[in-house]
Amino acid sequence: MWLLLTLTSSAQGAGVEVGGREIQLPALPGYERVDGRDPKIDQMRDDMLGGTNRYLARFEPVKDSPDAEKGRELSVQVMKSIERREIGEKTFEELRGEMRREFNAAMDQMISKLGPQMQASGKKAGETLGVDMALSASDMAVLGVFEDSNHSLGFTMAMKVNAKVGDHASESRIITAGIAVPVNGRLLYLYAVADFLAEEDRQWAEKTVSAWRDVVVAANPRVEGPSTAMFDWYQVGRSAGIGAVIGGLAGLFGWLAKKKKAS
Repeated sequence: MWLLLTLTSSAQGAGVEVGGREIQLPALPGYERVDGRDPKIDQMRDDMLGGTNRYLARFEPVKDSPDAEKGRELSVQVMKSIERREIGEKTFEELRGEMRREFNAAMDQMISKLGPQMQASGKKAGETLGVDMALSASDMAVLGVFEDSNHSLGFTMAMKVNAKVGDHASESRIITAGIAVPVNGRLLYLYAVADFLAEEDRQWAEKTVSAWRDVVVAANPRVEGPSTAMFDWYQVGRSAGIGAVIGGLAGLFGWLAKKKKAS
């Protein structure tokens, strides 16, 4: 195993613990960390993950910035069942094929179960936020894999969501770009979420989450990790793929619910 101990720091970033290991999460310029400010929002977000993943941090644009006006945010998650697994860059390279297969399979399963999940998520989010909320979705799809490299798997998801808060009903189209990436020996899921009004919103999500990935990786030690040939890693690859789907959906639901509360 090799380790590069060169670190960078950011006054806007923060360290979090993942499986007993410290991970640095610098903020992109123009963004600030927002989790911890509103316990109800944090609880609602965690509820939508269904106990599978957990949020490490969320970032929103600073007030009055162009991104704030366009309904955008960044977040990072980890899957609980593999949080303490040593998954370095070599490990990820060997797992990537299994992750991608399971990601596609998980998406097919989630589409079939989406209706009941949305209803349950909307009800629970409404209870947490103290509002009467109902959610339903349509046109859910993976728009593509925008990165498939030895050290990252990037994908884009979109859906149309109908939301009813009290007597107010509205429809939103939302997009998220996610990247699964090993950071300091732990597998993280980074997401960029936005209103999906035009192709430029997709381009923003994919470019922004890729740029954030580069900043996060540069701020942490580089870990090679063990070879998968030494273990039965099938379940890990399966879990990693499913975790990416769950995290992406929760990001879409959570961002929408937060906006509905604000409106």
